[in-house]
This record gives sequence, C-alpha cells and structure tokens, in this order.
Amino acid sequence: MTTSRSTAFSYNYAIVCRVPRSFADRGTPADGRQIDYEEARAEHRQLVDTLRKCSLNIIELQEDEDYKDCCCVEDCAVVIGGTALITRPGLKTRQGETKEIRRVLKSDLKLRIQEINDGTATLDGSDVLFTGKEIFVGIGRNTNTQGAQAVAEAFPEYMVVPIYIDRIRALHLKSVCSMAGRQVIAISNSDDGMEVYKQIKMRAQFSYELLKLDSEAAANMIYVNGRLIDRPREEIGETCWSVLDEKIMNPRHQVSIRELERARVTLTNLVLLVNKEKRARKIVSNLQDDDMDRYATIKTLK
Repeated sequence: MTTSRSTAFSYNYAIVCRVPRSFADRGTPADGRQIDYEEARAEHRQLVDTLRKCSLNIIELQEDEDYKDCCCVEDCAVVIGGTALITRPGLKTRQGETKEIRRVLKSDLKLRIQEINDGTATLDGSDVLFTGKEIFVGIGRNTNTQGAQAVAEAFPEYMVVPIYIDRIRALHLKSVCSMAGRQVIAISNSDDGMEVYKQIKMRAQFSYELLKLDSEAAANMIYVNGRLIDRPREEIGETCWSVLDEKIMNPRHQVSIRELERARVTLTNLVLLVNKEKRARKIVSNLQDDDMDRYATIKTLK
C-alpha cells in the first residue's frame, strides 16, 4: 500500500443542489402540515456551510422546479475514486435529475463516466454503502438486482454485497445505516436496522465495528475527511447523543434537517462526495487484508 494513492473517505468536492419551491409539495407529511420551504432552504444552507468547514469545495447546482426531489443528489450517481456510475432512480419521474449531475461529473470534474446499459435496471445512490473495502447495495423498492449488477460492473475491483430491504419500511439502505468512521458502521437499533445488520453480518467479507443507535435519524451521518456530520441532540435524543459523544473521537458537526426530514430526506441524500485527482487512481482502503475472514467479524462498540 502506498501513501501516494488516494484514501477512502477523503474528498475534495461536494455536489449539492438547492431546494426547489416544489419540494414543499413532496409527498404527504404525516402531520398534515405542508413542508415549510423557507425552513428547508435554511437547513440546506447550514449543511452547505458545514461541508465547507470539512475542507470541501462546493459545487452548488441550481434547483429545477420540474424535479421536486432534485436536492437529493446522492441518488443520481455512485462515485468511487475516479469513476462515476450514473444511476437510474427507481421513480421514473426522477430519472431526469441525472442529466445535470452527469454533466458536472464528466465535463467539470473530468471523471470516468459509466452508464447503466440494462434497460430494466433501477438504482438509487442512497441504496449504495461503500465501506472502503466492499460495497453494500440495498435491493428493494428503488434498486433492483440489475441495478446492483451495474454497480458490480462499474467497480469490478470491489466485492458487491446485496442487502435485501424489500420487506423493511425504510426508504433506502442508508436510511438505517452509514459509515461513522474508517471501520465503523452506524446502524439503527430498529427492526429495520437489525434486519440489515443480520444480513451484513452474514455476507460481509471484512470486519467492522458496529455502533448501534436507537434512532434512525442518528444512524444516518456523513463521514468525510476525518470528520463526522450528524444531527443535533434535540433531533436524535439524549441516548443517541451520549453514545456518539462517548464513542466518536473524530471532530463532529451538527446539522438540523428537521423540516427536510418530513419528506424522508436524510443527511447523506443531500450531498454527492467526489475525490478528484489530476490522475485518477484506485481508492486505497484503510482496512487491512488480515481483516478478511470467511465470515466478517462485526463487533459492537461497548
């Protein structure tokens, strides 16, 4: 392993998209109150400011009122190293969102672009969890088996592990789990989260530490450049806050998305992270080869 090659979870660009006014009509909030557009925009600006504090150059796209979900840029591409796979979101009404993302990744950032050739494939980026050594793909309402196969073809140097989420209530795989550190997976202690955990434990090829959290909101976080972006204490509860405060040694930043969350948006939904180098190189994991076993060892942080 050489230090000249890029490291997993190190990024220099963050692509975001402004919240459109049409976002206020996104879905039907459970409380019957329309989403507060101005508050959602303010939360999004706070996230952008926080991303800048994490040593990221921000590429902010203009909102498109024809696509009320356009601020959820993570669903439009899977980017690992110098390669970007353009997705095909499960909702047909969202598939036009990938056009501007493709242009930025190809023309502005000069990444290698991979397209999905199978017309039956669907893939949301929020169903893809890159651990640094392997890729978990949630197969359910938005991503199908053909979409997972497209990920495997785009990134042949990594094992792609299917996680079946068709029977859980969560919208995406990363709605219940995310990376909280180089070898740490944060996961919700909910029924949905535990179903995902059992599959990860059974199918993962590498060892991870597991950080169980009582709140699904707490289990979705952004790990970038040695920092963690998570939710405020009042949005994840005192118990989850105490666990993160005790177990996470990296610098942490809090971002409120209480209003955005009413449309089932998560922190990771809102950003597409890119590591652009003058010469694209393979991502180097921080996990060691001796971590590999026939069955992964998933340790719970105590």
